[in-house]
Amino acid sequence: MSEMHLRIRIIVACAAALAMAVWLAPAAPALTSSNNTPFPASRVLSGAKWTSARHNPPPNQFGDILPTPWADDGNLYVLMDDGGTDAPANGALWRNSFAQITGNPLSLNFRRIGVTPPAATWSQIHQNRSLWTGPLGHYYSTGFAVVNHVFFATQDNNWNYNANAPFRGLAGIAYSTDRGGHWHFPAKPFPSATGNLNWVQWGRARQAPDGYVYAIASEREFNASNLILGRSRPDIADMTDPSRWQWASGTVTSSTASTAWSSQVQQATPILRWPNHITYPRMTYDPGLHRYLLSYTYSYAAKPPGVWRAGSELVVMEGPHPWGPFSFVTRGTYFGPSNGYDPAFPVKWISRNGLDMWMVWAANFDGCNRGLSCGGAYGFNYQRLHLNLAGPTSHSGGAAQTAAAGPPRPPAAWRGLQATPPRVRVPRLIGAPRG
Repeated sequence: MSEMHLRIRIIVACAAALAMAVWLAPAAPALTSSNNTPFPASRVLSGAKWTSARHNPPPNQFGDILPTPWADDGNLYVLMDDGGTDAPANGALWRNSFAQITGNPLSLNFRRIGVTPPAATWSQIHQNRSLWTGPLGHYYSTGFAVVNHVFFATQDNNWNYNANAPFRGLAGIAYSTDRGGHWHFPAKPFPSATGNLNWVQWGRARQAPDGYVYAIASEREFNASNLILGRSRPDIADMTDPSRWQWASGTVTSSTASTAWSSQVQQATPILRWPNHITYPRMTYDPGLHRYLLSYTYSYAAKPPGVWRAGSELVVMEGPHPWGPFSFVTRGTYFGPSNGYDPAFPVKWISRNGLDMWMVWAANFDGCNRGLSCGGAYGFNYQRLHLNLAGPTSHSGGAAQTAAAGPPRPPAAWRGLQATPPRVRVPRLIGAPRG
């Protein structure tokens, strides 16, 4: 995200993170199986429901993006942008940082890992931009994976966050062979279409059964239109070199079990297309169901600052392969609440039968418009979810309508609430946009 975006998020994050220990938050709007998307309803799953309240992050964590892979040592690890774990109490933060997660939902422990430069406050960053950094250097990162015994993380090039402009690709993919203790930087740039590249989470430090590691990307941060799929072999040389990647380039239908591949990302064919409706997509393999779960949000407003503050919708889909085809499962209005993004399902927290799991997301980095609940934390929100298996008559033949009719009304209990701005106002940094 952009600098201003980042600051605001951090600020809100700091306030939320330092506020208190994990607690049960007010109930969010229920999930619904009413299909307002242009995609067919799933014939495997008929919907979903929350089975717990939303839980705030531990008091020593704030920050967002939050890819949470399962490592070979049995622990979860998480990447955070614009925040960190055990940051100084003066509001300092890292541009990127990592933590090990131990314990179970409701009793999580975050421990910062790696050689991390000193955290800096926005005031200090304003005076010296070189202080805005982390173990991956002066980059944001949206992708984090553990394959075999190696950690991989993206280094995203800056983009014009304030205009929600297209991504500008990756400066490279970094890797660590000591579980995030130290990072290595091959510095091999990836093209612009890969600006928020993030890996499909398959299991405990594993790749897919065909021996590849898969990753998805969209063309901009909020309300993108296209989702593309790439893959590489799971070794360091292939994962960090764009010339060794392949990109899905075939047409996928319900009867196809494979797709064509191209070595040129420019030849990639979207595995999902929904104009202006794809924000921070994540994909997880559900081993109990043998299906791929695709989760993302979209904002009800089209442009900043509304795209950050006016509410977002959660969408969960499923498909038989990483390239789809994907079908609608469930959605949630004013998700977060109200401005949630980057929803994902850590594989470690999926039940053996594949029906019960925990969703992780961040929310409200820029506050909320008047009339909306701003209860979601700028940090590691998590909530338990149950998927419903479809019966013989539980699916519909296609979408009921498009989502172009406009946002739904917020719950009655939220109406009349005052607008919630960022908790701290920080002078805007002059220079490159956030990335």
